[in-house]
Amino acid sequence: MNLQTERIENHRAQLTVEIKEDQLETAKQKAARQISQRVRIKGFRKGKAPYRLVAQYVGEEAILEEAVEALGGDLYKQALEEAEVEPYGPGSFEEFKTEPAPTFVFSVPLQPEVDLNNYQDVRVDFEEPEVSDEDVEQALKQLRMQELEVLDAERQVAELGNRVRLAVDSEFVDGEEPDADEAESVDDDADQPEDSEDADGEPQDPAGNKEDDMPYVPRKGDRFAYEEDIVVFLDPNEDPFMDGFVDAIVGAELGSDILFELTIPDDDSDKTIVNRRVSFEVTLKQIESVRIPELDDAFAESMSKNRGDEVMDMAGLRVSIREDLEKAALEQARSQYSGEVLEKIVEGADIHFPELMLEERVDDLIQDFAEDLKRQNLSIEDFFRYTGNSEEALKQQYQEPARQSLKQSLVVRELINEEEVEASDEQIELRMELLVSGFGRSAEMRKLFDRPQMRSNLGNETIIAQVNERLCAIGRGEDPDKAVESYNEQLRADVKQAQERQERLQGYLENKGPLDSDVSGGTEPGQDNLEPDQGASLTSEAEAAATGAADASDAEADRTDTSDDER
Repeated sequence: MNLQTERIENHRAQLTVEIKEDQLETAKQKAARQISQRVRIKGFRKGKAPYRLVAQYVGEEAILEEAVEALGGDLYKQALEEAEVEPYGPGSFEEFKTEPAPTFVFSVPLQPEVDLNNYQDVRVDFEEPEVSDEDVEQALKQLRMQELEVLDAERQVAELGNRVRLAVDSEFVDGEEPDADEAESVDDDADQPEDSEDADGEPQDPAGNKEDDMPYVPRKGDRFAYEEDIVVFLDPNEDPFMDGFVDAIVGAELGSDILFELTIPDDDSDKTIVNRRVSFEVTLKQIESVRIPELDDAFAESMSKNRGDEVMDMAGLRVSIREDLEKAALEQARSQYSGEVLEKIVEGADIHFPELMLEERVDDLIQDFAEDLKRQNLSIEDFFRYTGNSEEALKQQYQEPARQSLKQSLVVRELINEEEVEASDEQIELRMELLVSGFGRSAEMRKLFDRPQMRSNLGNETIIAQVNERLCAIGRGEDPDKAVESYNEQLRADVKQAQERQERLQGYLENKGPLDSDVSGGTEPGQDNLEPDQGASLTSEAEAAATGAADASDAEADRTDTSDDER
């Protein structure tokens, strides 16, 4: 066998295999015998007709085709071994030539290749996040809402300070009139799925491309806001939609429909709707009289115990909340920053992959999109019918997002190899302990979470966390090894803090019974606030959380092959 290997387009290898004439003749003789087993040739038993008669009966081309097919499989395997080619997926038979010698041509998709080049030299500016006093006060407000006490859940008339449950519908009553054709099609469009929205609330297509660079200006009759079931505290300083909304609700009776109009103020963030008139139709579904705790030392003590902290006064609680907010803000900023560094590394890397790999990533993204639709009780067929789109058009829309996603995945995989990132037993154990601590650290919880699949998922998460730490260090010109060690130290500190909080919380529960927290009308407290004899309910919910965590981690691992993206 004479073999030639050549790199061709789309990151493939072309294997050209030349064999001797007698090897082909032997294969043709064997093919003729096999054909004679399947066809009846007059005067001969099956399998006994000579080559000449078989060729007369079925044709020389049929014999050659079967011989080539039989030879092709064995020659392809031999060629792969001899060429030392590592295929990404199944190869394909491209061509057979008889002149100047019997020659087979195969095409093989190759494993992806990534050269990160000078990735250690990538630099990106990092801006430290800030937590304002307003952020702290907002967090305290949310804690107060969780601790509110319902005094009367059956009020008949809404008053300032009440908590109400509303159904809200509203539309613009001024502006440009809609086109006649659009007005006639409103009913037809009513059951169609609304376009998804990006972070700015602007429509976007499934591939994430905005439909138009120009902002849409609402027309007369366009919906302003719609809520089937929204909870509102009747405080005129915190109108949920615009100034005057709360005033319009105060004094209304339970079950009544309230109609009123308001003008969008000059300081609205959306300048396309400033000074527009909006009509509201509000149904008052429930009215509650509530007591919201004051921000005093008694409240701080209650919150300290609920969080499993040492008892603090109000000043200490503010400091603790600020620290928590600063930590969360820093984690979010670093996550975003590591993504920016990764993008820069991707831009400077040489990345090669076969078309087959891109097609698979496109299929994965479309499958994710179909699952999103399913959660909205829609099918991909519904989407095609409503939008007039097609599967081929959708695949085309996903080409570029899939290409970028694939490049990032491949670069992360190469970073893991280049930086020799791995998950140690200690790191997995720390993450396991941190996970279990959130549910009380009981032996039952440990047994529930400590499974091989969960440990594998935690190992993947640990690897990606280290990659993110290294990316942050690279972008700032710091030592990646020291960054990872700092991360490990923080993980140990987090585990110790979680353990201490659980121990204190258990002590509060055992020594004083249920904590002073009436949540009969507010947000339900965390599982940590359950009494010891409620362990069955806790175990059930913990099992659901464990299963959900494993499923989510499995899905991420499948999507990236290496669980390479937590962003």
